[in-house]
Amino acid sequence: MGEIEDQNMTRLIAIRKSCSRIWSHRNRIPLLFKLQGVAVLSALVVALGIANVGVHQGYQVVAFAVPAAEVISVPWDLEVAAFGSKVSQAFGVRRSTATEFAGWILEASRRQNMEPELIASLVLTESSFRKTVRSNVGAVGPAQIRPDYWGGFCGSSDLSDPAENIYCGAQVLSYLQERCGDVNCALQAYNVGIHSSRVQAARRYVAKVDHHRDQLRNFPL
Repeated sequence: MGEIEDQNMTRLIAIRKSCSRIWSHRNRIPLLFKLQGVAVLSALVVALGIANVGVHQGYQVVAFAVPAAEVISVPWDLEVAAFGSKVSQAFGVRRSTATEFAGWILEASRRQNMEPELIASLVLTESSFRKTVRSNVGAVGPAQIRPDYWGGFCGSSDLSDPAENIYCGAQVLSYLQERCGDVNCALQAYNVGIHSSRVQAARRYVAKVDHHRDQLRNFPL
């Protein structure tokens, strides 16, 4: 502690001597340099004075921590393009279609905090990435949503819009998962309803979605 204090005092004395020498030649120095020099020297004196006070009070002088490197996120358009390419190659979907759907799927996954591979696999199973498909029970769109049953729940007045349709499908699946407690139960309920007795059909549906999800997860970029 005493050695650090002596070093700081020596530096402080040296700076004060330098200040005195510069001040003695002040008339020969341009005004701009005078102002800059005074500012720099004042900062040095204050810094060493603070360090010296810290030593006197028994504190250890340490360097400021270097901030951690900022995490750089992937731009949205590049993320969409990469996921679209993966969907296209894994599922054999046209590249332009896969990229268009990728934006909606990624947005839905963020809204509901769900895996995008799961939502993409559900869309493939339900509609094969077709926008205007309609079932014989009135389910519409890529995620096959029944407007009369889920339209009010999702707050959407236009489930024929593919983006809103996928957002609603993800919202419904998230809700069913909360009720069931796991994804498989949620998928079964999504397919046949919560209280349905069509157990075998529901299991085949879940196996199909799981197969597509594993296929997409394991597909190399």
